[in-house]
Amino acid sequence: MAHLDVRVVNPDRHLSSIISLAQEVEAVEHHRALADHRWINLTNQHAESLDTLVVIDLDTEVVAGILTRSATNKGLEFELAIRPSYPYELVVQELLDQALSEPPLLVTQRVSLWIPNPTQERDHLYRSLGFHPDREVLQMRRALPVEGLKRSGRLSFRTFQPGIDEVAWLRVNNRAFEWHPDQGDWDSATLRERESEPWFDPAGFFVLDDGTHLQGFCWTKIHHDCQPPVGEIYVIAVDPQDAGKGIGKGLLAEGLYYLGEVRKLSSIMLYVERSNENAQALYQSFGFSTDHTDRRYVLLPTKGISPDNQ
Repeated sequence: MAHLDVRVVNPDRHLSSIISLAQEVEAVEHHRALADHRWINLTNQHAESLDTLVVIDLDTEVVAGILTRSATNKGLEFELAIRPSYPYELVVQELLDQALSEPPLLVTQRVSLWIPNPTQERDHLYRSLGFHPDREVLQMRRALPVEGLKRSGRLSFRTFQPGIDEVAWLRVNNRAFEWHPDQGDWDSATLRERESEPWFDPAGFFVLDDGTHLQGFCWTKIHHDCQPPVGEIYVIAVDPQDAGKGIGKGLLAEGLYYLGEVRKLSSIMLYVERSNENAQALYQSFGFSTDHTDRRYVLLPTKGISPDNQ
C-alpha cells in the first residue's frame, strides 16, 4: 500500500505532477479535474493566496490527490481531484481530515464540495461523511458538425474585440446571470484572467451589437488537451432587455457552426444548471443530451444552520 502524506501545495515542486493528475482524470473519467477559476489560481505560481492541499505518495513523490479551498459569502468551498490509479476513498479521507481540521471554522460556516459525475459509491461516501447534495450542473454533449444547421440570416454577429468590449460584455453577463452563484459577479480582473489563458481566442467569441448596446454573446472554447480536441459553449447569454427575440438561438447556431464547420471539431459540450429548464430545452432542440451530472454537497455547521438560511 502506498505511504501517503498531506501537505500544502508547493507549485514549483508539485505542479508537473498535478498537471499529469488532471490529464489522467480527464482521460479516465471524462470530465475536467477542476473548475476553470481554480485551475487558473493553482497554475499561477505568482498568486498571493494559494490555499491547496495535496496528498503525496512518499515512495514516488507523485501527487495522488488535491483539494482546493476558497472562501465565499456562504462559507468554505472545496474541490477535489483524485488520481484514478489511487484508492479514491482513502485519498479523499486523508484530504478531508486535514482540510476540516484547519482552520476550525465549522462552528460558524458551512462547507460545500463539488463532485463531478458522482457514482453511487461516491455518493454514499460523502453522505456517510455528513455531506448532503444541494445543487446539480449538467454536462451536455453532441457530435459535430450539426447536419442541416440553420444560421440566422437576420442577425449580424461580430467577434469580441479585446480592449474594447470588456465593459459592455461584463454588463450583459452580470445582468443575464444575476441569479447564478458563480457567473453573475464577474469583474474586469476575472475577465482579464480568462483573456490571458492559452485557450482564449476571440475568433470564437461572438457578440451581437445593434449599435446602441451589446445584446448578447456566445463564447466558445476548445479543449486542445483532449484527444481529439473537444469544443465547448463556454458562456452564452442574452441581455434580459432583449430576451424573446430569438437571439440566444442565433448565437448558439453561430457557435456550433464555428466549432463544427470552421474548426472541424467532432464533438462539443456545455454546462447548464439542472434548475435552468429553459436553457436545457434550447440545447436539446439543437441535439444536445446529458452526458453526466456534477453535484455539490454541503456539510452544515455544527450549530445546525439549515440550507434555507444560507
